[in-house]
Amino acid sequence: MGGAINETNMDRRFTYIVVFLVLLFLPEQGNSFGQVFQASGFKIVNVDATTATIWTRVTQHSDANPSNGPLPIIDAIDRSTYKPVTLRENRSYSNVDVLVKMPSGLTLNEARGGAPAESGQTRVRYRIKGSSNWKDTSWQNTYLPHDGIGIHKLTDLSPGSSYELLVEARSGSDDSDFCRQVGEFETTPLPGQHPPVTFTVMTCQQYEHQDRPDGFAIYAAMAELKPDFFVNTGDAVYYDHGPVIALNPALARYHWARIFALPSLRKFHSQVSSYFMKDDHDVLSNDCGPDDQSGELTYATGVNIFREQTGLPNISYRTFQWGRDLQIWLMEGRDYRTPNWKESSSSAPTLWGPEQIKWLQNTLAASTATFRVVITTVPIIGPDRDNKADNYANSAFIVEGTEIRRLLGQYANLTVITGDRHWQYVSVDPNSSLMEWSMGPASDAHAGGWDETTPRPEHRFLRTGHGGFLSAKIQPEESATSLILSLHDVDGRVVYREEKSAHLSLGLVGNN
Repeated sequence: MGGAINETNMDRRFTYIVVFLVLLFLPEQGNSFGQVFQASGFKIVNVDATTATIWTRVTQHSDANPSNGPLPIIDAIDRSTYKPVTLRENRSYSNVDVLVKMPSGLTLNEARGGAPAESGQTRVRYRIKGSSNWKDTSWQNTYLPHDGIGIHKLTDLSPGSSYELLVEARSGSDDSDFCRQVGEFETTPLPGQHPPVTFTVMTCQQYEHQDRPDGFAIYAAMAELKPDFFVNTGDAVYYDHGPVIALNPALARYHWARIFALPSLRKFHSQVSSYFMKDDHDVLSNDCGPDDQSGELTYATGVNIFREQTGLPNISYRTFQWGRDLQIWLMEGRDYRTPNWKESSSSAPTLWGPEQIKWLQNTLAASTATFRVVITTVPIIGPDRDNKADNYANSAFIVEGTEIRRLLGQYANLTVITGDRHWQYVSVDPNSSLMEWSMGPASDAHAGGWDETTPRPEHRFLRTGHGGFLSAKIQPEESATSLILSLHDVDGRVVYREEKSAHLSLGLVGNN
């Protein structure tokens, strides 16, 4: 009897060891233990005439964690003095060790509003709208070290066409229980085509400043306009704001997961393609540059996480032409700055860098579009506050800023749209006659930074204390084409509008 008991125990121990080894050495190709979900939805990014990129993410749950759940507590300890450091907003912490704590028995996966990742597989099915022929990408493995993200490139698309999407996720190749989400997008028309085009632009969304239960009102307001594409000019998340300051990669990914799991964002991004631009708060911290670090998060790591979370290409300055009448330029405002420009001994520090500026010169000169729109993460004209030194509107970059305004001012039908500022304005540079539009932040609660009662001579329009977005519409005609620019409040009401017309004659473009 005793021998039988010992033999059974040995069998059990052997079984446990075998199971443990099998689990330990299983290839990381998916979660084979249960259903997976897509709480972050998906994003359609970097669309041109024949290609598009579909960003996907596998999650443990179908929705974000409850909004009344626990928050992580971040302790920062000064490496020199070994004393606790009080964390404040709009700052970086270059010499601290970081400790993240959760209530007993919990991990960061249970944090308030989060959407924890899961390993698994995703694929994308797509077809021209109304067609019966679906095309499929291959199933792509997603891994926890990469936040459950899979990125699919669609190729050989038809220009100027509407596409339907079916984005699928599963735990592994043996799983027949798929999580499916639907979407749609438009490819860019060719330069010889001249359809109407509508797009929207926004900036500066802080998670703590939501203005409705499902996230932000501006997403539904923008969707009402049925835009062909959308531009986020940066500060999509705020690592250095709120009760959870992101001082390591895990906390940075937590910021992305919780904001893109908001229902208003999930719905919008399934219907509209996006071009993402990065700025300071969604890379590292306020006014950061390439040499900066905050806690365990370096600038380089912040850039890699931004690329991971948005599908941003390796070269982040880009241009896209939407038919005959519109070409947009998306400028990179952080990577090429003079290191430590605020204390730099250089009399002419650079913000965009010589390579990017040369590219801008060449592509502007080569453009045949009726209207050129340069979209930048930080102002070129402003005006901005005197205590800032972060953009071309400030004295820190006065030499290069003057050159950039002169360059852009050469083109009669060129307009600048800027992010970063927390108030709405339209301004005109008195020397170059260049016009700049600022759409303000994503919600009224995030607005601030200027006094509406003290406009400057450059201001053609000024509205403070409120958020909103910008819309632009190309209206083509046989002999003339119009660009209609509008500033909206967060609910979509137009607060300011201007229309520019350009006559078309023998392929040449001029002012009305």
